[in-house]
Amino acid sequence: MISFHQFMTGALMGCILIIIGSVPGLLDNWAEALSNMAETILYRMPIASRGRTEFGQQRWLAAVGMALIALALFLYTSR
Repeated sequence: MISFHQFMTGALMGCILIIIGSVPGLLDNWAEALSNMAETILYRMPIASRGRTEFGQQRWLAAVGMALIALALFLYTSR
């Protein structure tokens, strides 16, 4: 059995995974932004794109999010 706070943490993390896995290109945009920020900090100017790998749509992340929510709900309701 888990507390309500732990259940809500699991549900929120599951929702975030569902959003990341469902919105096409979101993970790519975040990875590019982080890479550009790191390059700017390290080299003080952005370096041209070096053929980065694209993630594509990660539907399995959405499935993991749904499984996390289901597991949190199961553990919260079991006594």
